[in-house]
Amino acid sequence: MADATLDAVIIGAGHNGLALATYLARAGWKVGVFEKRGEEGGGLCTEELTRPGFLHNVHANYHTLVGICPVYDDLELMTRHGLRYVLPPIQMASVFSDGTALVVHTDLAKTCKSIARFSGRDADTFHELYEEARGYRDLILRTLMYSPPISIKDITKALVVWGVEKRSKFLSVHLRHQTINEFLDRHFENDRVKAHLSFHAALAGYATDRRGLAVSFPLLVSKIDNWHVCIGGSHALAHALWEALAHAGGKVFLKHGVEKIILEDGRAAGVRLEDGSIVRARHVVASSISLEQTFQQMVGTENLAPPLAREVAEFPHMDWSFFSVHLAMNAKPDYRAAQFDPDVNQAWVVNLGYESPAQFGQDWRDVRAGILPAPRPNAAVNSLFDPTDAPDGCFTGLLRQMAPFNLANGGPQAWDKIAREYGNRCIEVWRHAAPNLTDHSVLEWTTYTPLDIARRMPNMVHADWIGGLIDLGNLLDHRPGPILSDYRTPIPNLYMCGATQHPHGFVTFAPAYNALETIAQDRGIERWWS
Repeated sequence: MADATLDAVIIGAGHNGLALATYLARAGWKVGVFEKRGEEGGGLCTEELTRPGFLHNVHANYHTLVGICPVYDDLELMTRHGLRYVLPPIQMASVFSDGTALVVHTDLAKTCKSIARFSGRDADTFHELYEEARGYRDLILRTLMYSPPISIKDITKALVVWGVEKRSKFLSVHLRHQTINEFLDRHFENDRVKAHLSFHAALAGYATDRRGLAVSFPLLVSKIDNWHVCIGGSHALAHALWEALAHAGGKVFLKHGVEKIILEDGRAAGVRLEDGSIVRARHVVASSISLEQTFQQMVGTENLAPPLAREVAEFPHMDWSFFSVHLAMNAKPDYRAAQFDPDVNQAWVVNLGYESPAQFGQDWRDVRAGILPAPRPNAAVNSLFDPTDAPDGCFTGLLRQMAPFNLANGGPQAWDKIAREYGNRCIEVWRHAAPNLTDHSVLEWTTYTPLDIARRMPNMVHADWIGGLIDLGNLLDHRPGPILSDYRTPIPNLYMCGATQHPHGFVTFAPAYNALETIAQDRGIERWWS
């Protein structure tokens, strides 16, 4: 492209980069988003991976903050730009080896009735925990996620004060020293109930054996019934963001990768693109991509002060990833457990195999050691709620299995050799639970490995799908480290707005929203948003 000058240059057209650009464009700034790949959206990619007409969400499939996140309303994504969601009335289930099932509904009474079939006491405990957490969910999430980070000590203090006022048996200062497993053992008695709650936490990226993560668990429970299907595939959200940006006067430049961030007198003055052209930035360069790409490659390690260079080099990535199987089918699963609870056949997300916290514990240990765990995948059939994602009478299927990126036997490259066989093992687990998924029912399937993630999405370093380890030492004002935790960088005019920042990845928009607040404060932008 020809050399240009803008008010703000945004690096990376994932959902955070697009959202920040749209806010700034609606504030009157001239904004450009520069993306190396040939489509906008980052992890919001939906493709015909198996057969024509079957739409598969390659990365992001679950959107859990619809109705909570302010970005949807501020940018009018649903009211003006055509974005549509469905909230499945039966959200998720766990099916067990003896043909029983635990089912989570959007109707709390029905969820508790399902839990009571395993433990009446646990059903009462869940009801109490859910109602209590819903009471402070929106307030805490707005404070916790959609504002610059505060310390874990302050978060714990706020929760404890709330707990004292409400006479909570769940909220205490001890949460920041507990694992989710310990929280579950303290309050619940049935292994299968605990396994399902562990499953919900793991899907959100929270390892149940990491100390301190119990502090987040009540909030995870409060949105256990807020999982939304994006109609037309997750890329529909990317398209709505692109349209909102275009209407605001901003532009996305696809296949225009950034090679270097230009420094002048120590300040970020713009970027040099891979084609050699120069785009200058009057006010802001904001990066929504990884720390390694931003600082080691684009700024250059030679231009970093030693403390910042160390913070970037030592940033901890997730120690587990996902192995996926995408299926084109002419039948929806009919679970054996439907004889126990017919509602399981209408559940969107299904846990296939975890029946106790101990099984999770073993798999965490194996994955961190690079060992391939025995498949216990989760299954999702979006077509139950989105008729646009498959031809009439057909269905898309998704299996996700937690797995290591770096295999102990052969390293990451070994995934190319074992993917098909491991995918077949995952499908066999699903078939055992739903025997109707025969070779005739499964028309075609393909795998998507942790190595595929890293190859295709360089931003997801080592197949880190959530932008950095979720750990007490890498959350809130510790994420991604003390130097970079407030979205500013030591390089004037350079900001971070992606998944490496508080709170983390997933479709939250929070890194962009919080970076916006910081930029607005620094640049005197008049707040037009809610």
